Amino acid sequence: MVAGEDEFEFRVTAERYSEALARESVKKINVFPNPYLGVNEAETSRFNHFVTFSHLPPKANIRIFDMSGVLVRTIEKDDPSQFTRWDLQNHNELPVASGMYIAHIELQGTGMSRVLKLAIIQEQQFLENF
Repeated sequence: MVAGEDEFEFRVTAERYSEALARESVKKINVFPNPYLGVNEAETSRFNHFVTFSHLPPKANIRIFDMSGVLVRTIEKDDPSQFTRWDLQNHNELPVASGMYIAHIELQGTGMSRVLKLAIIQEQQFLENF
């Protein structure tokens, strides 16, 4: 290290909120893997299935509906992470059926929302004991 040569100065502007930036960030909200084909590379157990919602703000409400409009699950996100997971279970903690689902994501405090379509194809179930 040489005095005077190895010194750096950085200036970073503070974050600013603007309606235009908020609308652009809403467009980035996504879910993966989509379609879910019975397995997700990030799953560590054959009993732990999930999809991940990304680019979420700190507070969001996610309501998942089946194609007949029945509410399957509600997920309330309240943490600084941009990710949250859906464990592919309904309100009764039972695995959802294969099919198309609609995720309605409300961004709390902004009045904005995003709607995503999600295809779930569950793996075949085998009984270990019968």
